[in-house]
Order: sequence, then C-alpha cells, then structure tokens
Amino acid sequence: MSKREKGIIRIHVYELSIGMCVCRLETLEKESPFLFDRFDIKTQADIQAIQAVCDYVFIDVYRQKKCYGAIPTRNTEAAKQLSFARSFEQSARTYQHTSNLIKTVMDDIRFGNQLSVKAVKEAVSDCVDKVLENSDAMLLLTQLKHQDEYTAQHSLNVCILAILLGRELKLSTEELNRVGLCGLLHDIGKMKVPLEILNKPGALEAHEMEIMRKHAVFGRDILMSARDIYPGAIDVAYGHHEHLVGTGYPRGVDKTSLTIFTKMVAVVDAYDAITSDRVYQKGRPHLTALGGLIKAMNTEFEANFVIQFINCIGFYPQGNLVELSSGEIGIVVEQNKSDRLKPKVLLIRDENKETMNEQLLDLALNVHDINGMPYKIKQIIRSQDYNFDLIKFSHDGKFTHNYPAIK
Repeated sequence: MSKREKGIIRIHVYELSIGMCVCRLETLEKESPFLFDRFDIKTQADIQAIQAVCDYVFIDVYRQKKCYGAIPTRNTEAAKQLSFARSFEQSARTYQHTSNLIKTVMDDIRFGNQLSVKAVKEAVSDCVDKVLENSDAMLLLTQLKHQDEYTAQHSLNVCILAILLGRELKLSTEELNRVGLCGLLHDIGKMKVPLEILNKPGALEAHEMEIMRKHAVFGRDILMSARDIYPGAIDVAYGHHEHLVGTGYPRGVDKTSLTIFTKMVAVVDAYDAITSDRVYQKGRPHLTALGGLIKAMNTEFEANFVIQFINCIGFYPQGNLVELSSGEIGIVVEQNKSDRLKPKVLLIRDENKETMNEQLLDLALNVHDINGMPYKIKQIIRSQDYNFDLIKFSHDGKFTHNYPAIK
C-alpha cells in the first residue's frame, strides 16, 4: 500500500470543510454533480452538493495536511453541529433496514433455516456507526413503540441500548459491535416458542410459562449451531434472565457465572420490555422503568450498569412526552447535560390539553408559568394517549426549528 493510500480516510459529509481533497464519494444516492472523482472543496456550495448525494466520502489526509492544516476529528464543532433532522432521517433508515432484517432472520429460524451471521453482523455494525455519529437520534428511535412488531422491535432496541450503554462505558468499537450483536440476538430463542404462547393476550398458565422460559435454552442451541457466531452471544441468549443472586432462569446461577455482556444486556432488556406495549399489557413510563431497575440493583442487575445506563439515556430522554406542573403537555426536545432534571421542553398542549402555539421552555432557566409558579415536570406520559406522532414530528424538522421561548 502506498503512502497516499494510507492517507485516505472515511468521514461523514457533515464533517467536510473548504480545502479538503475528496478522492471518492461513497454509495451515491443520486448522480454525482462532479466531473472527476478526485477534487478539492473550494466553496460551501461544493459541500452542500456532496451532502445532497451521499452520506460519507473518502478524503486525502496528506493533501489536506500539506495545503490546509489538520483534518477535523469526530469531536470537532462541525461534527457536533450535524443536523439532527438529517441525522435522524439517516438513523431511521438504518433502524428500518435492521428491523426488516431481524424479522427475516426470525422467520428463517422459525421455519428451520440457518442464521445469516454475516448479515446480522453487518447490520449491527451500521447501528454502531449511527450511535457514534449521533446517539440522540438512535436513542429517540428506541422510544417509538409498536405493539404489533414487539419481538423484532424489542430485539433491535436492546441492540441499540446495549451499544449506547457500551459507549457510556467507553468500550472499543469492536466491543460495541459484539455487545450490539448480543443484544440483537438475545431473544432469538423465542422463535421456537409456539405463537399461541408468544402472542397470548392474557396471563400465561404455569405450563405455558415453563415453555416460554425455555426460549433461553432455545436461543443457546440456535446460536451454537450457527457458523462464525461470536461465542459471547450464546452466553447472553442463555443467561439474560439470570439474576445476580441466583434467582433467575433457566439455570438459577449467580453473578459469578454471568459475563459482562450478559449483565449489560439484562439491564437494557428489562428497560425496553417494561416501557413497551405488548399484547397483554401497556408499556409503563420511562421513570417507572428506571425505578424498577434501581430497586433491583445488586439483586437482579449490576448496580454500576444501571447507574451508567441512566447516565446514558437521562431521566427525560429526547422524544418523551411530559406533563408539567401547570397542566400543559410538552415534548422533550433536548437534554440539559449539566442538570438532567431540567431539559428543554416544547409545549404543544395547553393546560386543558388543547392544541396551542408551540413554545420552547428551558427548565434550566427556572421559568414561571402564568400563575407565577416555577415550571416543573409532573410526570412522563405516553404519546399514544394523546395521538402524538413522534415520527411525523421529527420528519417535519420540529426538533431543530426555532421556537419562541418562554421567559
């Protein structure tokens, strides 16, 4: 490999700046507006033209350093200012693609076909890339709940949440891919559970629960028969319902027999299961789920992983609908990193729950309502109960719109 080939790196199009030397555009969505593959970026219009046709480019580091100075990294201000609306759209495509894949994989397993390990690994890698680019966008996607697609969506959400937790724990990219794979495949054994039990709308009978609990064993067996599977994924499929004190299933082993990834996936699996709608119960609010995790620390769940998970997703994640002390309804549009209890909230319903002109409320500024009382979050509520379409809200660009602020 020549020095010049060694100097070629892949970056996101929103990290481009004037003066860079582009040597290749990756996976064009439209016909390239540029005559040659290699060219220098001379104007902002060049950058916008690139952004319109692809998501990633390859640039020549040596030419950049020689002519224009150092290459920006993912921690530069340009990367931080990545358009949330565009990032959400890109993340949503990855989310949908992976969701479709996991449905296909599950159908294959149900019909006795082999697991496509290569395709699953590639999908997890895409999820890792998107989490590293914009974790808020990927976290927001896990807040979308569809009862009819619970099993596949739950597996994907656990994959993403496990990657987010791993990122909080400063795991390497390789480890993020591994824990993501563990999360995506943790419930694969459910494909061997009869549908009449898996989708039963009421409580399971004792003998049905016994069959349901076998999904951990089924998952182990499925993954053990797969070629080139990461061995840790087998451990997680087998052990994600075990407890630290030995009260879980299927073996009743304690924490000394559980891997780190098993303990991580157990936390995020429980969180997503609690907050999701299922055929036999409605999902419970975010804070209720966190309370359950905290209560089970050191008995069911590793305390450090619970704490780091809460640090990662926050008390009021972006996209959550909240009721304020004033009775008004709002949506969390941005977390406050310095005070996680005081996010920015976009008010969308008045105290009578009627549509209102949207206004931005920054709780960190200790703003008062019309009665002179300081605004506080009363509770997190379900968007389904107010016919609120989170996907449409984001696609309309409302997370990045400039709204009048309450002062």
